[in-house]
Amino acid sequence: MRLILSLFIFFFSSAFLNSGTILVHRFIVLPDSKLAIDGNTNINSFTCSIARYAGTDTLVLHEGGKNVRPVFVKGSVALDASTFDCGMAIMTSDFRKTVKSEVYPAIIIDFISFEKTPSYKQGEETFKGILKISLAGVTRLFEVDCSIDTRSNGLIHLQGGRAFTFGDFGLTPPTRMMGTIKVKEELKVTFHLVLKLDPNA
Repeated sequence: MRLILSLFIFFFSSAFLNSGTILVHRFIVLPDSKLAIDGNTNINSFTCSIARYAGTDTLVLHEGGKNVRPVFVKGSVALDASTFDCGMAIMTSDFRKTVKSEVYPAIIIDFISFEKTPSYKQGEETFKGILKISLAGVTRLFEVDCSIDTRSNGLIHLQGGRAFTFGDFGLTPPTRMMGTIKVKEELKVTFHLVLKLDPNA
């Protein structure tokens, strides 16, 4: 699957470079951006989240015209893994250790392309996106369900998510109380980026 996606990226990138007019959009990532990981134990459910973004990333999207997929030439957003909060101190500590936040302090979402060019009109648009996620020193390429919602104040809300497993990133689910409480393998990762067009672009 990863090989197919990699070949796919190569072919549409080649088509993109050979196309005519290129529109460039620069999006500043705002502090209200966040990421959440939802999971379950054998007892209950939990959410571990990064509630605010503290970086200075800018996304750069190239649009190559009709029938050409838009491609990111700069698509990385880095979030601070040490700020994960699971709502309980013990759970938070265990989760940060599990994702190795002291060794790998950043979770990186690297956008590669969108299925289609967003219209950026008010209201929600849905589409597929290809992106890489780097967690605990492991990077994986995924196709993700995404949506863009342009608000009346001009801010753009880019959201997406999909199911993962701890094993996708070479991680072992944490346990508690000598294995009595076990975190299940499956996770749901969702991101919500709040963007604004760069006025200096």
